[in-house]
Amino acid sequence: MFFVCDVGGTNLRMAVTDADGTILKKRRVLTPRDYNQLLQTLEEEFKKNSAEFPISGCCVSIAGAVFENKEVWLPNVFGDRKFKLVEDLQALFAGLEVHAIDDRTAGLLGETYKGCAVGKKNVLYLILGTGVGLGILADGRVVSGSQKLAGSVGWIRVIDPLTNKFETAENIVSGPALLKRLNTICKKPATSPEEVFRLYEQATDDCVRDLVHSTAHTLGYLLSVLVNILNPEIIVLAGSLALQWNVFQAKAMEVLRQNISPFIAEPLVQVSILGEDAQLLGCTRYLLSK
Repeated sequence: MFFVCDVGGTNLRMAVTDADGTILKKRRVLTPRDYNQLLQTLEEEFKKNSAEFPISGCCVSIAGAVFENKEVWLPNVFGDRKFKLVEDLQALFAGLEVHAIDDRTAGLLGETYKGCAVGKKNVLYLILGTGVGLGILADGRVVSGSQKLAGSVGWIRVIDPLTNKFETAENIVSGPALLKRLNTICKKPATSPEEVFRLYEQATDDCVRDLVHSTAHTLGYLLSVLVNILNPEIIVLAGSLALQWNVFQAKAMEVLRQNISPFIAEPLVQVSILGEDAQLLGCTRYLLSK
C-alpha cells in the first residue's frame, strides 16, 4: 500500500492506494499556508492510515517544483521560499522513503496510467488551476529538463486581448487571474471561477462576455505554441478552468487552428477523466516504477 499526497495551490489531497492503482481511502482539506502546519497535517494523516494499512511507500505531488537537492518550491502557497519537504517527512514517517515529484509530472503519469492518455506516447497534461503548468511525454519519455523545471508554461508571455498589454499566461488563464481580471477590468467581484461563468451564462454583461472570450483566445494561443513545439497526440486539460472547456472550446480551437503549422495534425484536446485523482494515481505509478 502507498501513502500518496497532492499538495496543491488551494487543496491538499491525501490518499492510500494499492498496487492496482485503486484508491482505498482519500481525504481533502485546504492546503495549510504555514509550512509546519502542512507537516503536521501530513504526519497526522500518515499515522492514521499506517495504523489501518501496511504502508510501504510515499510520494508527494508538488504544485511547483522539485529540485535536484530534493528541496521543493510551492509559489502559490509559500511564495519564494523553498523547503526540505522530503527530508522532513522521512523524519516524521519513521524513516519511510519519501519521494516528491511536481504536479505536472504526477498528473501526466496518472493520465497515462489510468486516464484518457493510456497507450499514448506523445502527451501534454496542461494544468489550468491556481497556477498553470505542463507535463510532457515525448516519444514515451517524461521530459523534465536540466533542472526538472520543464513545463513552466505559466511564465510564457502573451498579449492580453482585453488590455493589449503583455502578461504571463498564468495571469490570464488561471483561476485567480480570472477573478482578478473580472474585478479590475469589469469592476465586478466574485469569489470563485464558477461565479464568473454563471455571470457569463446570464449574457447580460458585455464586459464579462469579452473577459471569457479573451481567456479562451489566450488559451487557444497557448495551446498552439505547445502544439507547434511538441506535436502531441493528445492534450489533457486539468484544473478548475479545464472544467469550463465547453465554454472555451470553440474559440480556443479556432485560434489553435489559425496558429499551428499546416503540416501538424490537430491533436485531441480533452478534459481529464481522473480530475483531482490524477496526481494521486500518478504518484502511485511513480512508486510502482521504483
